[in-house]
Amino acid sequence: MLEQRWNARLGEQHRIERELQELSDASAPLSSSDETALRALGENFSAVWNDAACPMALKQRIARLLIKEIVVDIDATAQQLNMVIHWQGGCHTTLAMPKPMSGAVAHKTALEDVDLITRMAPRYGDDEIARVLSKLGRRTGKGNRWTQSRVATVRRKHGIASPVIGDLDPDLLNLAQAHKHCAVSDTTLMRLIKANLLPAAQVAPYAPLEIKRADLDSEPVAGIIERLKKTGKLMLDGVPSVEQPSLF
Repeated sequence: MLEQRWNARLGEQHRIERELQELSDASAPLSSSDETALRALGENFSAVWNDAACPMALKQRIARLLIKEIVVDIDATAQQLNMVIHWQGGCHTTLAMPKPMSGAVAHKTALEDVDLITRMAPRYGDDEIARVLSKLGRRTGKGNRWTQSRVATVRRKHGIASPVIGDLDPDLLNLAQAHKHCAVSDTTLMRLIKANLLPAAQVAPYAPLEIKRADLDSEPVAGIIERLKKTGKLMLDGVPSVEQPSLF
């Protein structure tokens, strides 16, 4: 029995000696040819790393081999990550990058869009608001085109009420309503607006024009429209317009 234990211990000793020798061989200095080969691989590293055929699993293995540790410090004020990369060879690299946003924040609707929806919602439906946002080139937090349903979703999320027909100001007209009220064409109304004779406002560019009924019924607009209906001539500041198609 003693001999068997002795032989077993000798076998274990030989095994450990072989492993130590293998580790010693692995850490032996590189030969000049090996060093040249490794440096040649390094020159092609960027091409291999950026090649579409290089799988992510291989990149992860490479990173684990090269990087010893990464120390990260969060700058809450600047919302920035400050990192120090400790490489296996003993070198260090500093790196800063914006702190990644959570999905809720990254996909959050822009405040400008929420503000426009808030200002338009008391008078206009979701379809009209979506049209204006699209005309302005705006996109949702996820980069999608604005639609009626997406505007409605934002309204509900922010507690923005939709227009109530009975609560709308009857004395504030859009262009179509002003046309019906005065019985003159949109072209005529636009000429009056461009001549700064008829005040008109917009919540935002591309939003419907808003015209006060009182401005249509008072001078100088009321007198100009009355003369137009009598003479068929649009006279701005006493000068008749030369081209007058579809004035009524």
